[in-house]
Amino acid sequence: MFAKEVQGRLQNSVNIQLTVFKDSTIVKANKYNLNGPLFVDSLPSPVFIDNHRYALPNGNYSIAMSLSDNFNPTQKPYTYTQSVQINYDATNLQCSSIQALESFSKSVQPGPLTKSGYDLVPYSINYYPESINSLSFYFETYNAEVVFGKAQPFVYTYYLENSENYQKLEAYGAFKKQVSATVNPLLAKLDISNLATGNYNLVVAVKDQKNILHLETKYYFQRLNRKADLIKNQNFNENKTLSAYFGNCNNPDTLRMFVECLWPIADGVDKERTINQSIKKDPILMKNFIIDFWQRRAADTANPLRMWAAYYKSVQEVMALFKCGKQPGYFTDRGRVYLQYGKPNQRAQQNMESNTYPYEIWQYYKLIDAVNARSFTNRKFVFVNRMMGDDCYKLVHSDTPGEINNDRWRFEVTRNNGNVISNPDNNNPAGAENNQFNEIFSNPR
Repeated sequence: MFAKEVQGRLQNSVNIQLTVFKDSTIVKANKYNLNGPLFVDSLPSPVFIDNHRYALPNGNYSIAMSLSDNFNPTQKPYTYTQSVQINYDATNLQCSSIQALESFSKSVQPGPLTKSGYDLVPYSINYYPESINSLSFYFETYNAEVVFGKAQPFVYTYYLENSENYQKLEAYGAFKKQVSATVNPLLAKLDISNLATGNYNLVVAVKDQKNILHLETKYYFQRLNRKADLIKNQNFNENKTLSAYFGNCNNPDTLRMFVECLWPIADGVDKERTINQSIKKDPILMKNFIIDFWQRRAADTANPLRMWAAYYKSVQEVMALFKCGKQPGYFTDRGRVYLQYGKPNQRAQQNMESNTYPYEIWQYYKLIDAVNARSFTNRKFVFVNRMMGDDCYKLVHSDTPGEINNDRWRFEVTRNNGNVISNPDNNNPAGAENNQFNEIFSNPR
């Protein structure tokens, strides 16, 4: 975003237009300017948030939102639409969604972020990096006094589970007793400082005084925690065999994931075998394939269990960082490159550049191809996200042998590239003179 000088400092400003439709009829509309906090030139542009609540009766709605940079009229507005169904039943137990929080504090003066006497600052993404060591959330249940009776005891239980196999993590969870009311809020925090890299669900459940489950809802999130991964890997039993380790795993979905995640580093024959085994979903056949794969890789010079542990650590990172919709991270282009060639030495990310889709440029000072063990120096990869809603980046160019090579990759990055056909010898889209992709590609940072 552009910044403008205000009172000797800088400020961002965005114009927000929100429209709520029911069928083709507008039922709610709002248009306003949201100004960011003042900041000085030596500081990065600050993050600022806004929160509005709209009461709507039951029905199917479409919400359309447009955001424009007030200080950059040439910037194309960002638009977003979402369908919402409201089906509130006043006679049964109902609940809100789980709202992840960046922070919360007792409210001194009620404002747009105030709920149940607390100021709740939303956490806007479902990814928790190593710098965040707690998961805070807010949740509400409605009509408990109708279902349980007035002033009757019930229990909130909340815990974490693995989102791949739904295994409950006993070390992460708690419960809170409450008395039924029209609205019962739950504000809680979980320590995730030792939670390893992976994909998880936060589960919130409502049980009555007889321990009967009445309601359950989940919040999916991704975690990256290399420190915890290192400790976990160091705890592998050196004397334990690969067969013994995988012999204890019998869940077909987990084994299928173990098989599928080998696809990025498998050669042609093994690529076909990973597909065949994942389709069959036979636990014994999948175990045998995984054990054979790593034993062949290790040969007589390495510990196959350690090799698997090191690789699976990277798989967990990929699953947390590069998921695309419902597609697991190891099947995405960024995930495949990360697993096949390793972590890049430089990863430049551009999400808000004028006239471009979000894109990334990766550079490797030296890479080793995990498929065929070939090594190369100073190689680059360009990824573009043309479907921004799903965070799905596609590889559009690389100078690495065997990868897609497209000298006109700059046209894939830019939004308005109408001269892509008119001059086949032109590799620089019009209107992108002020963009940084050429400089970043030449000197990644």
